[in-house]
Amino acid sequence: MKRHEALVPLSHHHHHGLVLAQKLQKTEEKDKFREIMKDIEDFWENDGEAHFREEEEILLPLYACYAKIEEDEDIEKMLIDHTVIRGLIVKLRKLERFDYKVFQELGEKLHDHIRMEERVIFPKIESAVPDKELYKVEGKFHIDSYSGK
Repeated sequence: MKRHEALVPLSHHHHHGLVLAQKLQKTEEKDKFREIMKDIEDFWENDGEAHFREEEEILLPLYACYAKIEEDEDIEKMLIDHTVIRGLIVKLRKLERFDYKVFQELGEKLHDHIRMEERVIFPKIESAVPDKELYKVEGKFHIDSYSGK
């Protein structure tokens, strides 16, 4: 699916989130806890946390200028997902030993959330917000730590 240029950085973040989600969904008890936690921390510290903030503080306020987001169940789900994912990160940081079910839960939630944003939220935004307004937010999203884009 062709993405508006201004949203490409967010889609780059999503790609790396999906890679992590897939890894987490396949996690088993024999896998190394510290290595997996390092992957989660690297993703969250370098991209995930800022990505959520940018969607909430830049993208959604722009979208709200052109759509009634308070009546949009998909936006409500998006924001609830952000909170749940943040909560799972906090929960994982408090774990003293491996709990593969929590890793799998985070992987599943991250995967489903990203797919929903790419397939539902972003197309809504692209159809509602005029191109010239989307271009105004271009460059306001952080550069992906993996690809540099």
